[in-house]
Amino acid sequence: MGKPIIKWTAQSENDLDRLREYIAENFNVDLAIKTVDELVIAIEQMLSDNPLCGQLLESSPLFSKLIYKGNVIYYCENPKDKAIYVVYLHSRKTDLNKDRISPTLWNT
Repeated sequence: MGKPIIKWTAQSENDLDRLREYIAENFNVDLAIKTVDELVIAIEQMLSDNPLCGQLLESSPLFSKLIYKGNVIYYCENPKDKAIYVVYLHSRKTDLNKDRISPTLWNT
């Protein structure tokens, strides 16, 4: 069995875009691009090497979370295709949206 495929949901890609925009507006574009690229590479490497590296959520044990440079990344395995899906990037400058880590995510 090989390494799992890591996929980002459309919502988590939007989260990355918002983080990039925030950094670009408050610091600079080069830092924004570098920061988000580093985050994506680091998360994909960690999850590819060890999908169980995160902490399971007590409130929703289908999901796990990783913290990277103050940002919380929520992910889970899709039971249909066995890929690891990053479903939510909760950046430190935003409020937590618990609906984004709902156990019903794969029932839709």
